Amino acid sequence: MTALKERRWEIMEVGETFGPVMVDVDNALLRGFAYSVDDFSPGHLLPGPDGVHRAHPVLLCREARDVIATHYDIASGGAGMHVKHECFFHGCPVVGSTYVITGRHTEKFIKRDKQYIVLEADVSDRDGRLLMRQRSTHIRALKPGVAKSVAPADAAPPPREGPVAAHADEAVEGALLKPLEKRLTQEHLTVFAGTSWNNIHNDPAIARQAGLAGTIASGLQTLAAVSELMGVYFGAGWTDHGHIAVAFTAPLLVDQPFAAGARILSRTDTRVTAEVWAETPAGLCVLAGQASAAHSIRS
Repeated sequence: MTALKERRWEIMEVGETFGPVMVDVDNALLRGFAYSVDDFSPGHLLPGPDGVHRAHPVLLCREARDVIATHYDIASGGAGMHVKHECFFHGCPVVGSTYVITGRHTEKFIKRDKQYIVLEADVSDRDGRLLMRQRSTHIRALKPGVAKSVAPADAAPPPREGPVAAHADEAVEGALLKPLEKRLTQEHLTVFAGTSWNNIHNDPAIARQAGLAGTIASGLQTLAAVSELMGVYFGAGWTDHGHIAVAFTAPLLVDQPFAAGARILSRTDTRVTAEVWAETPAGLCVLAGQASAAHSIRS
């Protein structure tokens, strides 16, 4: 067996590939995920009318992000931070099925003295049908204080004026989607991050070393809240035809309430595009970007 490499930016290579990793989607994985993101939507926790049990569309984002563990010791290399994420959804993972995850490093650069690495990953079923493609951007070798740095323009809340849509048919240009409120405790953070190695999500000491006031939620947990909101309004138009691209603009501290929101930017005959965000009651924006769904599709 080949020894795992230390997770250092200097030795990461553009073009290196990872996987395949096989993931069995069972009720234990589903329930743990549902708890960790506080999303107990019946449509994902129970089989549908056709008997198929479709889990959350973002269920395997975490596993896809960590596909580099086939080559790297992800507990090594010091603290890092996930700063951007993009997903294309082509369906929900089905409970009782096995999925294949592969990945590749596509970019590596330095910006403002920070070391960035970009990972693209695919999640497919055993027959090769693509379920999800994602692109995640990470800062490696996080220096003390970097994690708490927030650009003022990035932290500013987006506009909030406009009618609130009650359902998808009212999600016209300028309309807001009803915000989805969450508060993630340390239990939520630990279940999501796991306990196999200590990090800024499950260990307060390591979080403080990175310049944080305490442990922080994974960016994927706030993205899951936005995904839940889009799913409430657009159903299968989101889970089977959705796209999201966001930046994690500020750390979300443990126990800090936040709300996922959206404002419709455009609507065509087949697709709706929204500005999306997650922000605290104090107005700190921790996620910002865009999402789109096929609004004519019904669950």
